[in-house]
Amino acid sequence: MEKYRNGHISDKKDEYNSTNRNFKIQYYKDIPLEQIDRGYGISKARRFMINNTNQNCWIPLKHLELDGTIKPDEDIDYVIFRSKRQFELAGVTIKFEVE
Repeated sequence: MEKYRNGHISDKKDEYNSTNRNFKIQYYKDIPLEQIDRGYGISKARRFMINNTNQNCWIPLKHLELDGTIKPDEDIDYVIFRSKRQFELAGVTIKFEVE
């Protein structure tokens, strides 16, 4: 069951119904990301598989809906930049421009 505790979602894998999660491939700037099915406890982020490989990144809950869907119009470029090597290993070409 999902419960808020100290501002975090608490969910243990054996306590929640994983059908309430979005495990479909989502796209952020044409990069395929898929939420990984696991118990997160009271973690502040969810883990996503990058480009259907064994590479993954963590996206903070503030950018996600309760079911793990990336919120529309969210800017998570900093997550990609922070995990740049994992995205490169997953075969994703990253080009950052400074405006």
